[in-house]
Amino acid sequence: MLEYLAIALIAIGIFLLVKGLTERVEIQIPEYREEEFEERERRKVEAGGVVLIGPIPIVFGSSRMAVLALILTIVLMLIVFLLFYV
Repeated sequence: MLEYLAIALIAIGIFLLVKGLTERVEIQIPEYREEEFEERERRKVEAGGVVLIGPIPIVFGSSRMAVLALILTIVLMLIVFLLFYV
């Protein structure tokens, strides 16, 4: 039963990947004058991520997002451990 679910999820993923690659996207970029660009407010952007190379995590990003990414990675590793060994 799980084999059919796995095959269905893989097929859906491939379909969405192909659909996303073949879809045409038109981006409209408005013209900005330098005065308008300088007056716009700056926004703070935070990002973070974790790369797992075997059991060794490599954490990168701003402090808050890196901690959040590390916590999510630990939770996902526990879920995988429970599903794999139980």
